[in-house]
Amino acid sequence: CGGDIAGQWQADHVMACSTGGIHALDNYLPAHSTCNNYKWDYLPEEMQLILKLGVWVKTQVERGTKVGREVERKFTNHELARIARRKESNRDA
Repeated sequence: CGGDIAGQWQADHVMACSTGGIHALDNYLPAHSTCNNYKWDYLPEEMQLILKLGVWVKTQVERGTKVGREVERKFTNHELARIARRKESNRDA
């Protein structure tokens, strides 16, 4: 994300092992845990597209466009469902 890496961080594979990356020093970069967890095994080009879409969506939400309002509603519902699943999973553990 380009943010400052201070405190806790994770070693991120630049090229994910699932796509041919290896466990080698030149295939690691420091990353925030949130960034690393959302990156999964996307290729760098895919991650760039995701970031560009994210910036565009953020602008739509901030401007209150029809698309922005719909994305905001759907994303909020998605997040609430995700949080509920986590809570349910923690109760079962």
